[in-house]
Amino acid sequence: MNSNNRLIYSIHAAIWTIIFMSPLMFMNHGNGVSLKEFACVSIGSLTSVIVFYANYLWLTPKFFVNHERRYYWIVNLTMIVVMAVMQHWWMHFTVQHFDRPEHERPYESQIMSVFFILRNIFNLTVTAAIATTIQIAMRWQAAETARHEAEAARKEAELKNLRSQLNPHFLLNTLNNIYALIAFNAPKAQEVTHELSKLLRYVLYDNQETYVNLEKEINFITHYINLMKIRQTMNVDIQFETDISKPCNIQIAPLLFISLIENAFKHGVSTTQPSFIHIKISADSKEITCLIVNSNHPKNETDRSGHGIGLQQMEKRLELLYHGRYEWKKGTNKDNTIYLSSIKIYDTEMRNH
Repeated sequence: MNSNNRLIYSIHAAIWTIIFMSPLMFMNHGNGVSLKEFACVSIGSLTSVIVFYANYLWLTPKFFVNHERRYYWIVNLTMIVVMAVMQHWWMHFTVQHFDRPEHERPYESQIMSVFFILRNIFNLTVTAAIATTIQIAMRWQAAETARHEAEAARKEAELKNLRSQLNPHFLLNTLNNIYALIAFNAPKAQEVTHELSKLLRYVLYDNQETYVNLEKEINFITHYINLMKIRQTMNVDIQFETDISKPCNIQIAPLLFISLIENAFKHGVSTTQPSFIHIKISADSKEITCLIVNSNHPKNETDRSGHGIGLQQMEKRLELLYHGRYEWKKGTNKDNTIYLSSIKIYDTEMRNH
C-alpha cells in the first residue's frame, strides 16, 4: 500500500468516524447513552455508508462511467428506497423499545412516517450523489494526469528526434565549409578542424540536455562564428555582440539560434559583393533576444544545400519548448537587400536556476 492510498483510507476513516459520533453531541447525557439509543441514531450513518460505498466502489465505475446509466438509476433508486424504509423502521423499532414508560413514547402518525421516509430518501440521494461526484472527479484527475504525462512524453520524444536530426545537419554544414577551405588553404583547414572538435564536444554532450546555461550557448556561438570567419574575405563585415546581465543564471535550449546564424552565413555572404552579418544576443531576467541582420544574397535554385531543415527544426523546437512565450519576426526590407531575424523569448525566469 503506497502513502497516497494510506492517506485516502485515513481520510475516509476519519470522516465516517466523525459522522458516526456526531449524533452523540445532540443527545441527553444526563443518565448516559444506552446501547439502544446509540443503535437508534447510528442507523442513519450506517445506511449512508452502505449507499456511499455502493456508489463509490460499484455503481459509478461499473454503470455510470460505462454509460449504462439506466442500471445505475434503477439499482440506486431501489437501494435508496429500501434503505430509507429500513432506516425508518429500525428507528421506530428502537424508540418503541427504549426503557421508558408507555405514556412517554412518542406517537407517530402515518403522515409523519411518510415524511421521515422521504427525508431519509433525500439524505441518501445526496450521499449517493456525493459518492458519484468524488469517483468521477478522481477518474477525471487520473485521466488528466495520464494525458499530461503522455503529452510530456510525446514532446520529449519529438525533441529527442529533433536533436538527433540537428547534429548531422550541423555537422554536414561545417564539413562543407572545411571541404571548401581545404582547396585553397590547408593550414587553415587544419585550424578549422581543431575548432570543429570543440564545437562537436558541445553538440554531442550539452545538446542532450533540454536546457543549458546561456553563457555556455554563447561560448559555442562564439566558436562557431570564429570558425566561419576563417574562410571569409575582407569584404565581409562580421560582428557579434552580447549584452547579458551578470551573474548569468538564465537557461536556454541548446543550439536554438545556430540555425539562424547558419542561415545568415549561407544567404548573407557574397563572393563578389560587400556583405555583412551583425548578430546581437541580449538577455535579462525577463527575456532573451537574438537579433540577426545581414545582407541578403539569396542562393539560386541549384544551391539547395540544407533545404531549410535547420529553420524548420528551430520553429518546431520553439513551439514545443516556448509555446506562447516567444515572438519571431523575420523578413527582408523593401528592396530585398537586407534580411532581419529577431527572436524574443519571454518569462525566462521560468528557466532560471
